[in-house]
Amino acid sequence: MVCFLCFFVFFHNNDNSWAQDSNSGEKETLLDYATPGSEQKAPQVEENAPDLSGPVELWTFIDNYRFVSGKMVHLTVQLLWKLGINVNTEKFENVDLSPFKVENVTIGERQIFNNDRDYQLITFMLSLPDDKEEGLYTIPSITIPYKDEVNKITGQATTSPIPLKKVPIMVEASVDKDVVNLGDRIHYQIMIWHERYIEILKENLKTFKFDPFKMLDCNFREETDGRLKKLIVDYDISVYDLAEEENTLEIPSLPVLYYKQTDEVPEREEGEELFVTQQVSAPAILVLMNSLLKKVDVPLESVKGIVTYPKRNIYLRGYLPIIFGAIIIAVLGVLEMRKYAGKISSIVREKVAESPKVHAEKLEELVEGFNCDAESQELRKSVVNTGYALRVFLGALAEVPKESILSFTTTKIIQTLKMRKVADNLIEPACLILKTFDSAIFGKADTTELEKAVHGIKDLLKEAKKRGYC
Repeated sequence: MVCFLCFFVFFHNNDNSWAQDSNSGEKETLLDYATPGSEQKAPQVEENAPDLSGPVELWTFIDNYRFVSGKMVHLTVQLLWKLGINVNTEKFENVDLSPFKVENVTIGERQIFNNDRDYQLITFMLSLPDDKEEGLYTIPSITIPYKDEVNKITGQATTSPIPLKKVPIMVEASVDKDVVNLGDRIHYQIMIWHERYIEILKENLKTFKFDPFKMLDCNFREETDGRLKKLIVDYDISVYDLAEEENTLEIPSLPVLYYKQTDEVPEREEGEELFVTQQVSAPAILVLMNSLLKKVDVPLESVKGIVTYPKRNIYLRGYLPIIFGAIIIAVLGVLEMRKYAGKISSIVREKVAESPKVHAEKLEELVEGFNCDAESQELRKSVVNTGYALRVFLGALAEVPKESILSFTTTKIIQTLKMRKVADNLIEPACLILKTFDSAIFGKADTTELEKAVHGIKDLLKEAKKRGYC
């Protein structure tokens, strides 16, 4: 029912709707053609549904106003009518939408909304013959008769014509993930459908600058999809530097240059270009940076790939220091190993035993200074710092290095604590506290939940001291 309410509110409030009132007869003008891949947004939910202005209304949606040969066009028709009205929905199965061919019609189930009106969804899959030329084509109006059983009158409901454009090329873009950490590899894919007589200029795709992202790899694949050719470009991109307050980046719109090939060499005047280069662009994509892990100081050289050095540098800076180092270790190590073996072992044991205690004290200081009534920026900073210290403390309990524990997700931290057989009385509250801090960082901070989390940290530290962890 919520979904049906969304559709009603959207169409009632949108002044540029594609719909037409069945009784008013007023047609609305279509906007300029959308860019490739653009779609109409889903309506938003409101509490009250709008009243129908007529006994029967038809609303239409189209998934994309541009299409290429061999690709289906998806047309959605929403039918609304008041109770007491008899609508012959079987007419949809035999509707003529020339020049488009109706490949399939799906008539949804009848739904009653607010006990005073009916709702039904009809989906058409349309195709255009491949021999049709490029240009504008119109989906004609759909007319459905109805009968008012109460007032004993008949009428018709009609949609507005929908103009579409057949184009020789279409571009889609996608990423494997849109929430990443600093230094993560992102798989960015461009999929280009085009007619056989279209030639893509690949050089532009190889050298495009994805600032602020850096291109790590680029691969091309060509396939045949019926009458069309499909070029798939796979990019591996990453970002290594980020401004302090910046947490959302945009993969820029990628221009695709192409021209039309002809079997005959066209006649041209002096100075006139032989081929006219045209352009179509892939849509830009937003990527969200994981702000919680931006404080982790992890080297990114492994992500950037292998760095090659001259052989001379390899011998002078690689093998030679290794040989000298091995000699020094062999000479001094044998002499000093016995003398300092016991002392070093004692220092290591003290450091391991002291580490959780030191981090517990730092965590206590942050908890004591935590103010849930602070301003939004100050509160967010306190949440990030306290969460940072809590993760380090839990890593010390599990004997996991600081750099490693800070790169773990909340789920992996809990699994690590269980594997190291940390007490369940510490694991369960730690899980709830970490989830509360994650929600405050990536969503809206709830001061009540944060207060509970702060008290939970105090209880967690008391339990850890009681069990001798710190």
